[in-house]
Amino acid sequence: MNPRQSNCIRVLLVDDHPFLRQGVALSLHSAADIQVCGEAPDSATAIRLEEELQPDVVLTDLTLPDKSGLELIHILHERRPEVKILVLSMHEEDIYAERCLRAGAKGYLMKSKAPELLVAAVREVAAGRIYVSGNLAQRLLQILTQPATAESDRPDGLKELSAREFEVFELIGRGKTAKEIAHMLGISSKTVDVHRGRIREKLNIQTNPDLIHHAVRWVQAHEGGGAIGPQ
Repeated sequence: MNPRQSNCIRVLLVDDHPFLRQGVALSLHSAADIQVCGEAPDSATAIRLEEELQPDVVLTDLTLPDKSGLELIHILHERRPEVKILVLSMHEEDIYAERCLRAGAKGYLMKSKAPELLVAAVREVAAGRIYVSGNLAQRLLQILTQPATAESDRPDGLKELSAREFEVFELIGRGKTAKEIAHMLGISSKTVDVHRGRIREKLNIQTNPDLIHHAVRWVQAHEGGGAIGPQ
């Protein structure tokens, strides 16, 4: 066996774009202590390969064609809590990073920052440490050290949503029907309706069409104006 393979950080890449996976793999292979042991284009493949390969780190996007990255984090964390999960995403860390960490991820890195920070982030997560940007670390410390924020002071009503409610809201914004959401999240259509009702109540939205309009506008504003794959 190649010595490089016997005693290095083994990484499973999860992203539905092959060119991006290739670029990330090249960046990681530049480090002598990191090896890409597998690649997955979707959550189903990632779950299978994680079980087969037992990687040290799963490096995953949040936008996947079957389940969402947040759902994948939940599944992998429940199946093998010791696996270290690092999120590499285009999505704003202010919206997603805290949710990812609560779901079981150990780090969050924006794709725009990836070239210069990716190797360091993988090493930090593999060592059992949390990796986030300096700005996010400061914000999380403030949350821990300050009294609970009054509801009227919260900058984004979505912070009131549970992880599952946020996921349903996000999928609504991507144009998914209740049946499609139920299939993607592994729940019933009735449960989707329950979540949708709670979302409307928490966001003070009166009707389902208004909810759809709000969700679509939010996704477009936060994710570059395009509907993308799917918490």
